[in-house]
Amino acid sequence: MKKEKAIKQLDWIREKFGNIENYIRIHYGEEAPFSIIGDCCLVHLDNPDEKTIQERKEEFLKDDGLDDDCLLCQMQREEGGFVVYDGCNGFCPECKQKETCESYEPKLWNDDNIENLKAEEMYEANRLPNRMWSRSFVNTDNIDEMPSDLARQILLFGVLAHATELKMDCENRKYSEDVIQGFLDPLETACGDLKFFINKEAPLFIPEGIRVNIQIAISALSQLVNSEIGEKAKDLTSKLEKLLTLVEQI
Repeated sequence: MKKEKAIKQLDWIREKFGNIENYIRIHYGEEAPFSIIGDCCLVHLDNPDEKTIQERKEEFLKDDGLDDDCLLCQMQREEGGFVVYDGCNGFCPECKQKETCESYEPKLWNDDNIENLKAEEMYEANRLPNRMWSRSFVNTDNIDEMPSDLARQILLFGVLAHATELKMDCENRKYSEDVIQGFLDPLETACGDLKFFINKEAPLFIPEGIRVNIQIAISALSQLVNSEIGEKAKDLTSKLEKLLTLVEQI
C-alpha cells in the first residue's frame, strides 16, 4: 500500500467549505464563537465572555489537556480537529452524577431555576443542530467525498469518541461490564492496530485482526440496538461498517 500524505482536518475543511467559519455556522450554529489554535478549533457552545475565551486559549496553548496514553487524544494531537466546550451550569434536570459533579449547586435545584433551564435548553435545541451524540459530536456527513486517508482518520476518531460516550451511557443505566466491554474492547483494539498500521512507513499487509475485531464490535453492538440507547448503537454500527469498508479497500 502506498502511504498517503496525512491531511489535517482543518485544512480539508478550509478546502471544502472555503473557511472554518462557514463550517462552524453550518454544524454548530450561526452564533457559536470559536478560536483557531494551530491545528485545533475551540468551539465555545456555552457562549462564554471574551475573558473566558482568552483564558481557554492561553490554557490550551500551555496544556492541551490531551492524555499521552489515550489513543483518541493522540489522534487529535496529530491530526487536529475540534474541541467543544458545552459547559455545565450545575443543575441539569436529567443529571445522574449530582453526587460527584464539581459544578453541582444544591441551592440551584428549585422549580424556578429548573423551568428557566428547560426554557434555555429549548432555545438551544431550536438554535443549534440536533445532535445524537451530545458529548462527542464528530461530523462524518462528507466521509464519502474525502480522500481515503482522511476518511479513515476521521472515522477512527469518531468511533472512539462515540464508543466512549456510549460506554458512559451504559454505565449510567447500570449495564453490565460484560456488555460494555463486549463492544469496547474489540473496537479499541481494532482502532489501535489500524492507527499503528496506517502510520507505518512501509506497511506490507493489513493484520486480519483489525477486520475481525471490527466485526466483533459490530456483533456486540447488535445487543443494544433495541434498547433505550439503540439509536446511538445503530449509528456507531453504521460508522464501524463504513470503517470496515475503508479497511478492506487498503
